[in-house]
Amino acid sequence: MNKGQLLLTKTLALVFLTGCVNNPMLPSHLNNSAGGQKALIFKTHKSNFINELNNRTDEVGRNNYINEFILKSDIQCRDYLNSSPKKPKQSDVMQNQLYMNIVDTISMVFGLSYVTNTAKAMLSGNNSSNLENQQEYKKALSPEIQRGVEINRERYAQKIKSKERLSIKKYPVALLHKDMLNYDKQCNEAYGLIEINRALKAMRQNLNRPQVPTKSAINVLAVKDSVTKATKKVQEKEQKSTKNRDKNVTASKL
Repeated sequence: MNKGQLLLTKTLALVFLTGCVNNPMLPSHLNNSAGGQKALIFKTHKSNFINELNNRTDEVGRNNYINEFILKSDIQCRDYLNSSPKKPKQSDVMQNQLYMNIVDTISMVFGLSYVTNTAKAMLSGNNSSNLENQQEYKKALSPEIQRGVEINRERYAQKIKSKERLSIKKYPVALLHKDMLNYDKQCNEAYGLIEINRALKAMRQNLNRPQVPTKSAINVLAVKDSVTKATKKVQEKEQKSTKNRDKNVTASKL
């Protein structure tokens, strides 16, 4: 990663964690992977669409296409998120910071300091063991991550649908193409992590205001249980690995 990409990654991570952007866009410089593995960037396949867009000049045809696009894109996005992920060769700095923010907030709200201490040790670095640990947290949180992606896309879908009342002159095909591109970009696990962080942040802010209930479509208790479960699993794996190393050292000395 060059210096420009590293700076962009760190900047985006900081913006996501502070919650300053409603719909942040992720960098899209990566190409799709080959060999039948999960593509690194989601793209809605439109080859089987009933409606056609082309250069439409009527609002009815445009609006029919909008509704079909959102429906079928959501189905394809769900399949994409559930497909086998491409195994990372190195850790993602931005996503790691999002995970750590989740862990820190869970630890603070529920008084689980060991969770933060374990996660900091297990989620840092690029060695194979730490990459496996990162995947454990990702796997444990996958249901809520997917729900977070859906929440974010639902928000953006409403913005697109609100434009159906506009004339074709005010909302032409070119602008719809731009919205569809943005909608596809938001089928990304990072957006799910952002929504989880938002839910936890809202819960934290309401700790001292019990009379104000925190409403969120993210199941915060499920997030806590998932993080705790993943932490216990990586702890047990690390303890087993340490014992095996000790045995090998002892055997080599005999």
